[in-house]
Amino acid sequence: MRKKKQVSWPTSERRRDSRVNEEDKVVIELYSDAQLPSGKKIFNALTKDISPGGVRLMTNVVLPTGTPIRIEIALSKRRKLIQAAGKVRWARSVYGEELFEMGVEFTEITPEDKMILLEHTYRKR
Repeated sequence: MRKKKQVSWPTSERRRDSRVNEEDKVVIELYSDAQLPSGKKIFNALTKDISPGGVRLMTNVVLPTGTPIRIEIALSKRRKLIQAAGKVRWARSVYGEELFEMGVEFTEITPEDKMILLEHTYRKR
């Protein structure tokens, strides 16, 4: 009888930055001429986790990979407002066509906002 080969899962994530799991309010604005089927260019979301390099969002709108956006995140525990430009890196359905998760990589962020996120992320660990 042959032994089954065991597959080991990576013990650490391949992310550059540490992440913090939390829900903060987010306003998303489409950065290009694109618009949602409703004709709107602005909608709301919640963070699921956040890092100095990006954010995972929960929303009722799904955007295609590569979509450029501007986001405003209200860090409720720090009482700070973070603004950044980003790009949708991935998106998936969580609950049919009603609820989605999206991963957004920051492409433009001020040094001050980046520092706030660094302090916020590493202070929470």
